[in-house]
Amino acid sequence: MIKTKLSVAIAALGTIASSGVVGQDFMPGPDVEEVIVTGSRIARDPLSTTGPITIVDSEAIQRSGVGTIDELLLQLPSMGNAGINANDNNGGNGLAFVDLRNLGSARTLVLVNGRRFVSSSSGVSSAVDMNNIPVDMIDRIEVLTDGASAVYGSDAVAGVINVVMKDSFDGVKISARGGATEEGGGENGELSITFGNEGERGSFVGNISHSVRDEITYNDRDWAHLTSSYTPNGNISTAYGDFTVGEDLTLTEGATSHDIGQYMWLAGAMERTSLTLSGNYSITDALEIYGEAAYTNKTTNQQLAAQPLYAGIGFTLDPAQHLQPEIQSQLQQAWQDAYDAWVAAGSNMDDEVNPYPGASWTEGFSSLNIRPVAGGNREYEQETDTYRFLGGLRGDLANGWSWDSFVSYSKNEGENVVTNYYSKSKLEQILDGSAGIDPVFAGGWSDEVINYMRYDDREDNEYELLNAALSLTGDIEAIQFQGGALGFATGIEYREESGEFNPSVETQAGTTFGNPQDATEGEYSATELFAEFNLPILSSVKYAEELSVDLAVRYSDFDTFGGETTGKVGFVYAPVEDLRFRASASTSFRAPGIYELFSGVAQSQEYLIDPCDTSAKNTKGQGEFCRNAAVIGSDLTVAPGFTQDSSQVPTNIGGNDELEPEEAESYTFGIVWTPAFIEDLSITLDYYDIQVENAITSPDLQLILDECFRSGITSACSAITRGAGGQIIALEGAKMNIGEINTRGIDLDIINNLHYDAGQLALRLQASRLLEYDEYNEQSGQTSDWVGYVGTNSGLYVKWRGLASATWYGSDWSLGLEAQYLGKGESSYRPIPSHTYLNLRAGWDLNDAVSLTAGVDNLTDREPATTTSTSYWNSAYDFMGRYAWAGISYQF
Repeated sequence: MIKTKLSVAIAALGTIASSGVVGQDFMPGPDVEEVIVTGSRIARDPLSTTGPITIVDSEAIQRSGVGTIDELLLQLPSMGNAGINANDNNGGNGLAFVDLRNLGSARTLVLVNGRRFVSSSSGVSSAVDMNNIPVDMIDRIEVLTDGASAVYGSDAVAGVINVVMKDSFDGVKISARGGATEEGGGENGELSITFGNEGERGSFVGNISHSVRDEITYNDRDWAHLTSSYTPNGNISTAYGDFTVGEDLTLTEGATSHDIGQYMWLAGAMERTSLTLSGNYSITDALEIYGEAAYTNKTTNQQLAAQPLYAGIGFTLDPAQHLQPEIQSQLQQAWQDAYDAWVAAGSNMDDEVNPYPGASWTEGFSSLNIRPVAGGNREYEQETDTYRFLGGLRGDLANGWSWDSFVSYSKNEGENVVTNYYSKSKLEQILDGSAGIDPVFAGGWSDEVINYMRYDDREDNEYELLNAALSLTGDIEAIQFQGGALGFATGIEYREESGEFNPSVETQAGTTFGNPQDATEGEYSATELFAEFNLPILSSVKYAEELSVDLAVRYSDFDTFGGETTGKVGFVYAPVEDLRFRASASTSFRAPGIYELFSGVAQSQEYLIDPCDTSAKNTKGQGEFCRNAAVIGSDLTVAPGFTQDSSQVPTNIGGNDELEPEEAESYTFGIVWTPAFIEDLSITLDYYDIQVENAITSPDLQLILDECFRSGITSACSAITRGAGGQIIALEGAKMNIGEINTRGIDLDIINNLHYDAGQLALRLQASRLLEYDEYNEQSGQTSDWVGYVGTNSGLYVKWRGLASATWYGSDWSLGLEAQYLGKGESSYRPIPSHTYLNLRAGWDLNDAVSLTAGVDNLTDREPATTTSTSYWNSAYDFMGRYAWAGISYQF
């Protein structure tokens, strides 16, 4: 059977991963097998990489008891924000993204077997849904925290996550796993069958798995509660007071809150079925054909309380026509009482200003805020199908070189459904009388109104990826260094990506109470050429056990914006066997995704102050250009005494086909110490510095308004449209290349295996210190410092993260304790304490065929701290509480 350097790599690196430490047996020298590692296409000694790599092997995955990859990866200190996960019940759409270095999931490249995986189709996203990769088929996960665009192309700004799947198996293995939380909710389980055969000239491996995960509701957790001012019967807001509507239509002074937590979920549910196949066959001793196929069907669910309705989203009523007579009379009396008190205070009708509560009770009426609980909760469901097919040829040449070629096609398609939405156009028909239904809203919606306005919102989406590549690698023997021949790799890659997102007919027409959204459809292609060089300058000489330099360059030609060249240079220097220094400098880029380029116009309601407003809320005073038609244009001028109707300005957001790629520079410097006087000890310390320029971000909308009407900048005025009465009816807010991000930090990794007659104690400590995370907006000139910040629902920039473990390995059993640490921080509302989670792990091989695993996560039942004064929690923290799980596997 053919044995290329790639197949050697998988075998050798797997040995290193399972040991948990790079020990003395793997020191550089002629006896060490060269392997392919993430971040390079040239085979070399695994210790000679210029960038830090964390490897999570199949044993660690099995020991963790996780059901999805993101659950395991999010514990690593190098992970930044939690990405999107099951805890994002509101807006997460059942997705699971990972995020290195806080730079966003779109700037983290996810590979499967070193090749790109199709992005999620939800909203035409540019990130990989980790739920679509079956856990039982994973051999190992390699996490490279280094810029790698010169090797892999776009998106590898923060680093690369390479999921390496099993490529061989002999026999049949049945595995089952299940778990439950102490407080209820979140129960999950998985059944998996792995099968395969290894022959003289080929092998195949396959897996079928089915997993389920139940939701966690607010009612399941004592610490979870949520109230809202949108109540089943309604709160009325007026200039002369706020009032609560009772079921009997009696008004009481003051707005009240409603417990909506009783209807809400904290974490969503999921059901997933996956089929994965791969195989290879040696046509000759020097030529091999291989293939991969995968299919995943995934259904995810979330639940929110009934849709809130209020004036800001278009739920506006004429109180004289649409409120019941009992309520009208009470409001009229409340206005009269307020007016009488105003007169008694010495005011009169001749004052220049209108009387305190408005000229009448109807004029002083503002809104009815209500939540039609009787119509049911908003239930979200996403069903996605993900396909992946890959075929390739690879072989060895007579001169010792090897080549590899493949073509892959992937597709992700889904349908999203939300039940119990309400139609704005149907409301208008009720209010104008054309529906023939009495407008019964206050005091609780009538069944007639609910059934007439309620509908299920449906949208569909898909994303496709076509990828083909040819690579060649080997040693150029004609160019020799003291340490060996020049290593070389080159290749060409072609990629097509396309996606579409089709909101419901109601959303596209703007007849819902949500923001209008046009459909999105777009595609792009890229052709790329790359080359890598490894210069083994010195080896095994005095004061230079190793000195090597890596060079990489890639040219990428996109049909959307043109060409982009990226490069990387790195070196490794080991003055002695025990100590080595590594450093790298690289340029990376991220091409704008399909959503960013081609998404249709969507409308958002942004809280902004019109600079032309003459009321007291415009504290800066009216802009000097508000009536200067010669500068800003006659269609933007306003009349004297103009006031802004609403604090929310309709803003058009969406794609911008003029976006340029983001550009980044990455610098790393590290030390690896493996002291000979302490067996199986390694200490690595790495510093990183990443600078992203031309970052794609949203413009400062208030600045656009101020630049037009206060500074008279005509380019800013071109983004503004005024309608009847001078009110702003459209503000263009598409994303632009106006951001910069600078982040720096230090990573520490200490591994020590202690050997005894009775077994082995494996110790590991990983820690990350965030030194800097600044975002600069070129348009506004403002810099935001995020170090130590904890977002209300998402975004975690704590200074310290850590992961420590101690595991005892006996002859046929293991027992370990793991501690995950998230440092203290500050939300916008309050200090957030540090969080430590303790996880207990155990394993037992009953015999050669049967293995048991079990564990308890969050052993101390650590609850998440609220990020506000009331009831919000950051999704990076654990919502499950104490969770026990167990698994069993039987191999025939």
